[in-house]
Amino acid sequence: MPKNSETTGLMESPENLKNPETVGLMESPENLKILHLPYIMTKKLFFALSLCCALPSSAQSVFVKAAGGLGSQWGASGCVGMAKIAIGYEAELSQTLAIAPSIGFTTRGWQAADVQTPDLLFDDEGNRLDADGNITTNPAEQAQRYATDAEGNPIAPLYSMMHRTYTTNYLQLDIPLNCYFRLGERRYIVATAGVWGAVGVAGRRKTEGDGTAAGGRKVSYTDKVFDLDGVHRFDVGLKAGVGYQFPSSLTLSVEGEFGLLPTNRQGVCPEGMKPETFLASDPFAGKSSRSFAVGITLSYRLNKRAQ
Repeated sequence: MPKNSETTGLMESPENLKNPETVGLMESPENLKILHLPYIMTKKLFFALSLCCALPSSAQSVFVKAAGGLGSQWGASGCVGMAKIAIGYEAELSQTLAIAPSIGFTTRGWQAADVQTPDLLFDDEGNRLDADGNITTNPAEQAQRYATDAEGNPIAPLYSMMHRTYTTNYLQLDIPLNCYFRLGERRYIVATAGVWGAVGVAGRRKTEGDGTAAGGRKVSYTDKVFDLDGVHRFDVGLKAGVGYQFPSSLTLSVEGEFGLLPTNRQGVCPEGMKPETFLASDPFAGKSSRSFAVGITLSYRLNKRAQ
């Protein structure tokens, strides 16, 4: 297991080894689980692939595939592009049934529903200001900007329409079963169904028009998706599709993937915070949702299937 410099230092420090609180912290099952969860989940993905590789090799073929389409979240307002590239192998279980595990990288995302946010007051240093122009640390006391008339009198509060786009990148393991229906010499209809697991490796959230932000961030800013509070890095789901295999061993298919785990835990508005401010600050506007993607897949077998 790769060494964590902070954990290693903690364990090797003589003072910490003598401290009962430190020893208890190092031995806590909950803390160890949190520290090593990304490593454990990634290891499990490769272990599952290794088990598939143990199948008899008499009727196996390596394949590469690429996919493109649209991805989103249930309840989200819009879709963004989805792309996948992977390598795998297919092992025949019978004349019509085969298992085809593959591993690769997947990019997908979604557009969140636009949210109207109040245009809040900040000073030049980004401090919150109340209605009297004084610095406040209480979000509930923060004042809102107002439109003014020619004489400078306030007319109506100002709002911004916030738009957010999420893009996530995963290392993904697919384990589908392929069922072949022969149409002619080396020509088949292929039905696919199976499961997949993924671990997030990178992602970006782009926010535009956030009136609750300070300075230039009111116009646009970006965050790392998997660093946001409450976001889950791991996902599993189901997949299904249907395609046509050409005599050249090139297969063109339509596939759909449906996540089973929520991308984030549902948020609750903290006490003392305005609901509109919370909707702007929460990663998914207080909603817990699941991913889905639909795309066109093109795969190529490096050796042809028997007639």
